[in-house]
Amino acid sequence: MEPSRVLVVDDEESIRHIVHGVLSDSGCAVQLAESAEQALDLIQNNAPDAAVIDIVLPGMNGIELLRNIKQTSPDTEVVIMTSQASLKTATEAIKAGAYDYLEKPFEEIETVWQTVERALDKRKLAVGNRTLLEEQTRHNQHLSAAVARQSSLIEAGRAMGKYHSLSELLDYFVGLVSQELDVERASLMLLDPLTETLSIAASRGITNIDPQSVTIKLGEGIAGQVAKLGEPMLIEDAANADLGGRLPREKLADSFISAPIIMSMPIKARKHVLGVINVTDRRSGQPFRNEDLEYMSGLAGQLAVAIERARHVDSLLAAQKQLVVSERMQALGQMAAGVAHDFNNTLCAILNRAEVALDRLAIDTPDLKKIGRGLETIRKASLQGASTVKRIQEYTRIRKDAPEGSSDLNQVVLEAIEMTRPKWKSECEANGKSIDIRVEKGKIPPVEGNAHDLIQVVYNLIFNAVEAMPEGGALSLKTWSQNGSVQLDVTDTGTGMDDECVQHLFEPFFTTKKTGQGLGMSIVYGIVSRHHGAIEVDSEVGQGTTFHLRFVPAEAAPEQAEEGASLAGELLRGRNLVVDDDDVLRETFEEVLGCDGHEVVVAADGSQAIELYNGGGFDLVITDLGMPGISGLEVAKTINESKAAPPIILLSGWAFQQEEPKIRDAGIDYVLVKPCTNQRLLLTVQRALQRRAAA
Repeated sequence: MEPSRVLVVDDEESIRHIVHGVLSDSGCAVQLAESAEQALDLIQNNAPDAAVIDIVLPGMNGIELLRNIKQTSPDTEVVIMTSQASLKTATEAIKAGAYDYLEKPFEEIETVWQTVERALDKRKLAVGNRTLLEEQTRHNQHLSAAVARQSSLIEAGRAMGKYHSLSELLDYFVGLVSQELDVERASLMLLDPLTETLSIAASRGITNIDPQSVTIKLGEGIAGQVAKLGEPMLIEDAANADLGGRLPREKLADSFISAPIIMSMPIKARKHVLGVINVTDRRSGQPFRNEDLEYMSGLAGQLAVAIERARHVDSLLAAQKQLVVSERMQALGQMAAGVAHDFNNTLCAILNRAEVALDRLAIDTPDLKKIGRGLETIRKASLQGASTVKRIQEYTRIRKDAPEGSSDLNQVVLEAIEMTRPKWKSECEANGKSIDIRVEKGKIPPVEGNAHDLIQVVYNLIFNAVEAMPEGGALSLKTWSQNGSVQLDVTDTGTGMDDECVQHLFEPFFTTKKTGQGLGMSIVYGIVSRHHGAIEVDSEVGQGTTFHLRFVPAEAAPEQAEEGASLAGELLRGRNLVVDDDDVLRETFEEVLGCDGHEVVVAADGSQAIELYNGGGFDLVITDLGMPGISGLEVAKTINESKAAPPIILLSGWAFQQEEPKIRDAGIDYVLVKPCTNQRLLLTVQRALQRRAAA
């Protein structure tokens, strides 16, 4: 053991000599000073364990020196020597921090050592206690940090289990590491096993470069070595470390690796490495230690499991998406085949009848009645083709034209029941079962919409309900008004549906029937949506199904040009601009309007239409919607910027795929869907001209 260091301060040489001898004989290392100033110089270089000080000194007295020693070296125990012992001086010395005092002259010289020895024991005990307390504090801090990190690991495992997206998972993990390790910069790199390269998938604090541009070959740099060896690496001096020669040492500080401290941890799943996590630039400036490695190892293990799970989920979603696409393509192929069949039949009828009519017109005395019947067949075939297009639009839900007119929903229900009578009565009775249909008609206002479309909705619901009751049952239809809407409930006592079936019920091509195409309920949904209504389903397996339908009451509906309608007043003729990029349609509209007495000017595209309009003198503009270059909406907007712009009719085969606000903002006055009859076209032209004349 090192000897105890004792400082003796007294201006009497004999006293210094006596005390020095006693303490030296007891094994102490003694320093001597004859003044307070000399003592303070000695203390600055090497603080003693104890000091024996005379109370009366030249210059600074012993009490003042005592206070200075306690301020400079609090652990130094001080014993005061005095030849003027009194209660006052003793109390003052104790208050100033003295351990004890000795009276001069000494009665027994051994008393000096005994007092100093007790002072040294006290110091040793105080220093030992403080050391134990500091060690206990550090131990408690380490224990608290360990508990906190253990809790952090548990919480991190729970949190990472909630992420199914790989990118979100990695971003969360890098944020967690940055927070827990208190680092400025962190990067998570994933390994591509095919190219054997690492690339940054998530990062924090990397601002001087684009993280996505960083790639490292397996085995290069710190991250590359860690990925290759599968072992963590802790570098306290990256500038002098062996980094595989990838970066010049003078550029290390500018790289994403950074310097002078770094820790890199592999992310391992079973026996292969998925990537590495790199951290650096600790805000506190302290280097990373083994406990940081252990914590990172625990996090990396949890991350590896989460990455494999997220990748598995991603692969399942990709496979599911591919399956859905495949099923939709198959369904679209089936629908396309059916559409092609219907259109080919329609076109065949039109082509054959047209050729027969041409042949009959070529003879000297053509039979006009037969030609007329052939032309009527062509007309019906064309309307049949238009009906096929509308069905396709309803199947795919792209038909968005607003409902026309108003309908009595009670009458719609009765007609739908009557139309389905062969299904729910004749067919069921022939199979030995009975369907009890009950109708509860409420007092309701008319609803917006076409009666034919609404009948189709109720028809499909009744048809499905009957098929859902293979042993018979009850079917009820109830109408009433509530909260400004008209309600219709269709309830059956059939087999019901599970939650998954209800969820996909209105999707095109979804069906639970062996022979069904899965289009009926999609049509129902499309019609109800076009009528600004809503449809909901309550169903339970074995307990039946209820469809809740809600419709908008009819108000002052805008005037529509109906088939067979007529106009009062004088028929007007005008100079009309017709715009269409289809040569056949342009010539057809020109002839139809010309035969009705109108002057017609035609344009093949939007640019030509605007140029002709600027020439002036038009009473009406009829424009196609979809045209190359300038669309019909843009033509309408340009025309409406002029003074006294004429009415504009939008004639399109797109069935209102454009949003209604866009049509309204363009200043369109009327919308007609191709194909439309000559009667509807001419009737709409008359209404537009009469409105212009009235204005």
